[in-house]
Amino acid sequence: MASFVSMRLMLSFVTRSRAAAILILAILVLTFVPLTLRPLFNLNEGLYAEAAREMLAHNPLIPRLDGMPYLEKPPILYWLIMLSYKIFGVGKFAARLPSALAALGTLLVVARFARTRFREPLWPAVILFSSVGFYMMSQLVLFDMTFTFFHTITLLAFYAYIERPEEPSRLMLAAAASALACLTKGLIGIVLPGLVVIAFLALERRTIRGLPFLAAWGVFFLIVLPWHIWMMQHVPGFFDRYIIQEQFGRFLGTLKPMDYRRPPFYYNFEHLLLGIFPWTPFLLEAIMRRRPYDSLDRFLLLWAAAYVLFFTLSKTSSSYYMLPALPALALFLGRAMPDLKGRALRRLVAAFAVLCVTAGVVALFIPHPAMRPYIAAGALVYLGFFLRALWELRSRARRLLPVAAMGSLAAYAALFLAFLIAHPNRYASKDLAVALIPHLTPHSHVFVAHHYEDLSSLDFYLHRPIYVFDPRQGDLYYGIRHDPKAHRLITGRALISLVRHRPVFIVGSIKNERSWARYGHFHVVASNGRDVAVENTIWPHRAASRPAPCQTAPVALACRPSLKDGRHAAPAGT
Repeated sequence: MASFVSMRLMLSFVTRSRAAAILILAILVLTFVPLTLRPLFNLNEGLYAEAAREMLAHNPLIPRLDGMPYLEKPPILYWLIMLSYKIFGVGKFAARLPSALAALGTLLVVARFARTRFREPLWPAVILFSSVGFYMMSQLVLFDMTFTFFHTITLLAFYAYIERPEEPSRLMLAAAASALACLTKGLIGIVLPGLVVIAFLALERRTIRGLPFLAAWGVFFLIVLPWHIWMMQHVPGFFDRYIIQEQFGRFLGTLKPMDYRRPPFYYNFEHLLLGIFPWTPFLLEAIMRRRPYDSLDRFLLLWAAAYVLFFTLSKTSSSYYMLPALPALALFLGRAMPDLKGRALRRLVAAFAVLCVTAGVVALFIPHPAMRPYIAAGALVYLGFFLRALWELRSRARRLLPVAAMGSLAAYAALFLAFLIAHPNRYASKDLAVALIPHLTPHSHVFVAHHYEDLSSLDFYLHRPIYVFDPRQGDLYYGIRHDPKAHRLITGRALISLVRHRPVFIVGSIKNERSWARYGHFHVVASNGRDVAVENTIWPHRAASRPAPCQTAPVALACRPSLKDGRHAAPAGT
């Protein structure tokens, strides 16, 4: 490839200042350009983008989803998306922009911290951004990147205060950032930094006392309490659902309804190492070679270890829960990289090559055949860039590794986008919504035949209510029980009655299409190859035989769930 042939020339061209400019330009392009190149994914992207849109249209203080209160997460990300909607209009770019800006903010915080403490201050930012886990999360509408931004400020500001206790403003900054982290993702905004701080102070045999300590708690509560107090006063059941169920219930495994599974004990450690890829071998080498650790090393390793330990003890975890630990690993590795040279560096790049080959082989056996060529191609791209770097490695050629990492990341992002363009409906419902819109009338009702969150982007693109069959919906569970006038739940029996008199559309998996026949006569109006939308056939003699039961009231009220239908019933008026 031409890029490989020109690497030797790049070594003589890339001075320190030019390298910084090239890396900054690459980061900006890779961050902002892909935001508009794919539709919103189902599950979390569709949920959170739609919740922010509904808050913008109703009450900006109460998170809402499908017209009902939605208390799974606090409001900071929703507020940022609402602001983005106000500036850029409602759309996928505006919904993703806060996560992208939070990623850039995290890079700036890490680079500023490293500027006066590291011999090569560019290394931590380059390592962090080129890590696959960090980059992928910068492109998604999720709370975790915004949380990572505030969490990184919290811990780095705290360490800066430990270095210079005569400047209490750093401790105030840490407290304020921790409060904002709590308003982004809940109590872990104070619990996890607290675990790191307590463990570090105990290890270093230090304490924080006096007026700065009390003032920091004052700043924290001043920021975090107003929204929580207002919600407890205006939203029934807020404390039980948001604090008891969503915070403690998730950790203890008592959340109702259960919308998670407990992963194996190695899950979080495994995803931490996958998240920092392609720097995994370099990180493991640095952990072994830097001993004995100094104070900053211990702090950064405690930071990462706290996440692995906490979510290993938790009854629920996801791969992206390890994201806030990645800045700590990038800083730790950034300190160690200038010391890696000669035979050790060649050995590490060779180890990375073995990892790439292994990933390419494993990709051939994953259960999703459509993804196999793209993952295998991504592994080969990383292998090619880093093998060329191995060929060029000399005493002054270590600066080529960031170039190889960024080039590999760019190629990986291009492959990922190519996969989504070739298979646009694997994770999104935009095409199905666009095909469905011409068939809808103001009196049409759209139902989902399985969990609402599995088709959440449908709601966002249709800009109209989505009705559901099953009251055990995880994300709609609270709203169905605490706002019965707003909820859009219907039983199978009521649906059978409804389809005789009104246009009704059912959207669900093609695999389950036959199971809908018991609700009436339907014909297909739209399909994306994975899901299908069907419309009922209204028979004129049936429509004339009796009055429509749902003509004068919304479906949520007129078609009240029947308590005799145990599988679909929901308590009325709760």
